[in-house]
Amino acid sequence: MVLNPGIGLWAQRLLLGSLMGVFLVAPAMLILAEAFFPGGVFSLGLFRAMALNPVLREALANSILIALGATALATCLAVPFAALLGRYRLPFREALRAGVMIPLLLPPFAGAIAVRQLLGRYGSLNILLLRAGWIDAPVDWLGGGMPGIILLEGLHLFPILYFSLVTHFAALNGDSEEAALCFGGKTWAYYRRILLPEISPGLLAGMALVFVWSFTDLGTPLLMEYRQVIPYQAFSLVTDLNRNPMGFALTTVMGLVGLGGYWVSQALSRGQSRFQGKGIRPAAEKTPGRIAGVTASAMLGLLLFTAFLPVAAIMVMAFARGWFLSAAPESYTTEYFTQLFHHRITRGSIQTSLFLSSLAVLVDLALGWWLARMVLASRGFWARLWETLAMAPLALPGIILAFGYVAMFAGTRLDPAGNPLFLLVMAYGMRRIPFAFRSILTGYRSLPAQIDEAAQTLGQGFWGRVWNIHLPLLTPYFLASGLLVFAFSMLEVSDSLILAMREFYYPITKAMYFLTTRAGDGNNLAAALACVGMVILAGAIWIANRLLGNRFGEMFKG
Repeated sequence: MVLNPGIGLWAQRLLLGSLMGVFLVAPAMLILAEAFFPGGVFSLGLFRAMALNPVLREALANSILIALGATALATCLAVPFAALLGRYRLPFREALRAGVMIPLLLPPFAGAIAVRQLLGRYGSLNILLLRAGWIDAPVDWLGGGMPGIILLEGLHLFPILYFSLVTHFAALNGDSEEAALCFGGKTWAYYRRILLPEISPGLLAGMALVFVWSFTDLGTPLLMEYRQVIPYQAFSLVTDLNRNPMGFALTTVMGLVGLGGYWVSQALSRGQSRFQGKGIRPAAEKTPGRIAGVTASAMLGLLLFTAFLPVAAIMVMAFARGWFLSAAPESYTTEYFTQLFHHRITRGSIQTSLFLSSLAVLVDLALGWWLARMVLASRGFWARLWETLAMAPLALPGIILAFGYVAMFAGTRLDPAGNPLFLLVMAYGMRRIPFAFRSILTGYRSLPAQIDEAAQTLGQGFWGRVWNIHLPLLTPYFLASGLLVFAFSMLEVSDSLILAMREFYYPITKAMYFLTTRAGDGNNLAAALACVGMVILAGAIWIANRLLGNRFGEMFKG
């Protein structure tokens, strides 16, 4: 559907470009300028110093290893799910498809609390093994923190890769499959020469997104107390930029990795579209035998159960009393949920997050609708520019945007050291624009091509068409994207940790981090706060999935 741009197209371009420029492009450009032009003169000195610093070299190597490990784990989980649920009519298939979204409910940041309780040196697993006499001393299952981070990020991100893969498995070329069967069946050559080339664009595109997400994650290493990673090293310098500009170099490295991964993802996605072409007959779904089907469903169910363990552990911690040096809690209580609404930090953080996330929804629906219209009303360069701006936040980790805001607005009335609420709203909004844009653009493209022209012929002006035709027809897409923007903004980590510098303005995730440093019931309160976030996110995902149906997975692709 191509929309009439209406009046003032150049004015719209100028205004929309200015908004996106100030709050998305300029912060990233400022970081690049400070990294490559310290003191106003081009220099690679900061990067040279980073390469010569053994601590930063180790941090870079660790970040790469974590990203590779999380990508490998996510791939091992996503491929069987996509292959089996995309091609076969398995028992409980719909339940398994819904279960794939469970890991999205608990960000690795919150899951770190549960993993430390279960796998820490004095966690439940070691206590059980010591009491059973299977070990003589506690085992460091987390290996200093890195294995736990890889586990959490791999479990959390494999649904992203699954969504990227499942449609490709469902659309495999049926003619190629039948030809392979005629010439000897599905041998290794079939998987290597036919299957892998068909799914590799989606597979590699999803892997690129998982790698970038894992490489730039700040919250999980922070809670796992694993400091030798690039995001943590940059975070430690956020309040010291005037005296130590190394933070600009570190965030530039993360930004370049993010842009590179996004470019790879987009290039591969376009390659997949060209590869599929027209006239390809998708292979028919298959119904396996009873034993094979039950076995496959049981295997997938076991994997989902493993992914659910951190979620279950957080829920138990939220009700647990006396869970220290013991395999299980001594008793259970609801007092931590009661405290959430009486403790000054938790009560304030819930109110702040609700307020900020609601405003972020309004920002994203307005900008997402505007960007979608501009894409549909434009051609060539302008269409590509608006789509790039709308999807660019996928390539810009939250720490980069927050870091840029701190550097850009320091010393002004918007300085986050004072009142960060406006910048938090804009940071949440910029980070989640892809959800609103992709959903609304999909909705517009699903409308009949002649509907806008017919309305114009009948005398409907621009706003008349918007209010009387477009918005009523696009309501499910607006609601779905708005719910996801709200829920994921509630649990935004990097922007909250960096921009909310004063206790009075802590959102939920900053409050959770603060509580984990508190002795006594701090972890329990943080777990209860995480449960509140999970309930909100679960409801949003369920409703959005009901509204969008098969198109829901499109919102998580790069």
